[in-house]
Amino acid sequence: MKYLKRLLASAVPWFLAPGLIPLVTFAQTTAPRFGVTNYVITAELLPSEHLLSATARIDFVPRSDLTTMSFELNSGLRVQSVKDASGKDCNFRQEGLNLSVDFLNPVAQGKAAFVTVKYGGMLSTAEGSPVENLKLAYIGPEGSYLLYAGRWFPVSEYGVDRFAASMSITVPSDEIVIASGRQSAPVREAGRVTYTYRFDQPSFPGTVLAGRYVVQPATAVGADITLYMKPGHESFAAGYGQTAAKIMAFYSDKFAPLPNGHLDIVEIEDGTVNGYSAPGLVALASRLFSTQVRFQPLAQQIAYQWWGHLVSPASRNDFFLEDGLATYSAALYVQDAAGETAFEDQMRDTEVGALTHEEVVAIAQAGQLHEFTPEYQSIVYQKGAMVFHMLRWIIGDEAFFKTLQTVCQLYAWKSISAEEFQKAAETASKQELTYFFAQWVTSTGVPTFKRTWAVYRTAKGYQVVGKIQQDLDLFRMPVEVRVTSAEGARPVNDRVPMVGTTADFTVNMRTRPLSVIIDPGSRILKYDEKIKFQVEMARGDQLGQEQAYLEAVKQYQAVLELNKNNSLAHYRLGEIFFKLRNYTAAMEEFRRALDGDLDPKWTDVWSHLMLGKIFDVTGQRDRALNEYQRALQTNDNTQGALDEANEYVKKPYAAENKAAG
Repeated sequence: MKYLKRLLASAVPWFLAPGLIPLVTFAQTTAPRFGVTNYVITAELLPSEHLLSATARIDFVPRSDLTTMSFELNSGLRVQSVKDASGKDCNFRQEGLNLSVDFLNPVAQGKAAFVTVKYGGMLSTAEGSPVENLKLAYIGPEGSYLLYAGRWFPVSEYGVDRFAASMSITVPSDEIVIASGRQSAPVREAGRVTYTYRFDQPSFPGTVLAGRYVVQPATAVGADITLYMKPGHESFAAGYGQTAAKIMAFYSDKFAPLPNGHLDIVEIEDGTVNGYSAPGLVALASRLFSTQVRFQPLAQQIAYQWWGHLVSPASRNDFFLEDGLATYSAALYVQDAAGETAFEDQMRDTEVGALTHEEVVAIAQAGQLHEFTPEYQSIVYQKGAMVFHMLRWIIGDEAFFKTLQTVCQLYAWKSISAEEFQKAAETASKQELTYFFAQWVTSTGVPTFKRTWAVYRTAKGYQVVGKIQQDLDLFRMPVEVRVTSAEGARPVNDRVPMVGTTADFTVNMRTRPLSVIIDPGSRILKYDEKIKFQVEMARGDQLGQEQAYLEAVKQYQAVLELNKNNSLAHYRLGEIFFKLRNYTAAMEEFRRALDGDLDPKWTDVWSHLMLGKIFDVTGQRDRALNEYQRALQTNDNTQGALDEANEYVKKPYAAENKAAG
């Protein structure tokens, strides 16, 4: 999964956001003693029956004499036979996701060989998926998606072992197939059609999408982009195509042009991940398409064309070089497209997400984590993004982007380790960076900043003299200090070198200073009182997403012990009680939210809306209408609140017809 919503303390109501963070069910496997080089897959999709019938020839090279090999295969699929290169049957075993193949005679080290696996089965639900309760491989009449992450073919070293592939996919004659690589002319027969794609470079071309699509070439000048939209959604194509073209141009300038600049953008149904990326291909769930282009998730998916497909991590412990760098690349595009304030907001949210589980394990040991869990999201995606943000702060923009360009040039169609990336950054910046990677990649722990300061009058204005303190003895980073002015003048920023636990700073100003802010742009992963509060809220949100309601209630109540006036914590409690149909407790919490600090602002409109629902459910229509009118008076349509209020003014909310919220 390449994109999952991270719902932080400043986010919209979490029950409205799609794509709850799922729990993975498979364990980390040991590295196999072979490398896959190529797949030749022939498959037929029967959407009306949700069936897949496939044969995969797997070319490999043993790294030592080989008698047994293992793959991961979606457990909803059953293997019928495995044959070696001579056509002899091999013994095989399927246990959950694990497929083991035994050879009667060892395959010699370094000698190219292949096995042919015939398999099939029904792909209609999340049962058998590598990720619990999340469909990553599905075949159906409304559209099919076979994501590489779904292990719909036998996979070795997911995300690490690069391969080429040829895939011939047969579907009903009214469907289109989209996959990575060079497409041959479709071959049509009675009632069906076969699409063949060939991807020659070693990457991860293992995703197939199929269905009834309206094909829309992008209209942006110079863009080689094709959009495949569901019938009725053609109007979204122009905006998303133009935005994708801008993103591609931005990344090409910052990183390097892709060897093949063509991109397909494909709409897939909402029963799966928000978005997914394969070489030359980006899939977005229908819920992400709107009249106003949601460019952040689109930018993240496109970033994987560079970080993941062109260049990939050498091991699972290096996955931050893919997921973290793609996350930060999307933030870079936000900075370019929406400005510095939006970028700082984005990095503050990323910082909170990174701290939610930072202490669990160092980035360099993240291979111990299961994919798609909250811990993995926090450490690999968000802390990983913060590592690149901090590296940019230390070595400067010129050296940072030179590092990325060098990596794209030297490691195109190859894998890269954290050590190799460090060397590239050291070469570009002419700095020794072992201290940085030791502090942020191979270690855990973040500083908690405190500051003291005093103001003195000078002949030219004012002088602010202060001290920064933090608790990590090995800390070494430049720290930004921002001094704001009481007269509303532009703030003054100072870059303060800090080695160890203390650093002094002096800032001269013409106007009277008002406040001193440490690291205002969230350039350093850190704790302060505000961030600690947001982290505790984010942990409660994750428990709510996982439907661990009792634990979430305890978490939010602990937050309220720190700040009883916090509207967001009261609102979250109200949501949970509403879901549990404890309407009395829910009403009390929504009332407290309205009496609180109303931060974020949307807690006002949504609290009134939820109170209206409670009154409707309990048969008090007049009181419900009163709350809906109060919601409308806020003029705040965050996540369609006003639209819902207008709907319930016309027709009462009915709990039995709607999911809670």
